[in-house]
Amino acid sequence: MGRRSGSATAISYSGGRLACSGGHFDMDMIRRAVARSRSGCRHISAISLQSILACSGAWISLCLHELHDWNQGIFGIDGGTIVITPSRSDGATILPVEVRRGGGSLIFSAAEKTDGLLLVHLTRMHDVHACVQLVFQGCARQFACYDPMTDMTLVGLMPKQEKPDGWVAVRLEGNPWHIDHSAATGEPRPPVPMREWQAAGQDAIILRLPA
Repeated sequence: MGRRSGSATAISYSGGRLACSGGHFDMDMIRRAVARSRSGCRHISAISLQSILACSGAWISLCLHELHDWNQGIFGIDGGTIVITPSRSDGATILPVEVRRGGGSLIFSAAEKTDGLLLVHLTRMHDVHACVQLVFQGCARQFACYDPMTDMTLVGLMPKQEKPDGWVAVRLEGNPWHIDHSAATGEPRPPVPMREWQAAGQDAIILRLPA
């Protein structure tokens, strides 16, 4: 059974932010909603500057090429789910995602090969400790490394590599999994603190950010 498509009444616009709730939404629906919300406005900014919020019950499906040039906009999750599917895209796309009080999920679909790269910068609102799920479908193993100098964690970087092994990497503030030099990576002391997760026969690796 497919997911119920979201309706126009399930999209609200307030304070420059588009909020989706209760249904399945795609980029075409988002673009139409933005156009309706801006009707009559004299000064129209690019859609890539639009703030989009996935509220409880919302399932937003996006393709990588649809997110190109969205660097100055921001997506938020507040109880909803954002699913991103790889597609042909030139260069790297940076996508800011903000976690709000309801938490939520980010799902990255499986891909054998893609020309594009997605870099997700995941942040939390102040005093927000809700649980967040990062789901990497079709992934046999996943790594995260912590840089004490910048106090940042990067998910998706393989050991001894400077670029992500797959099509997506996620950057997080702080060290949510308390990664240290003793993490198991097959080396007695890796150059940077790193942690590995394995799918163990499952079709996805699910990383849960501690609340």
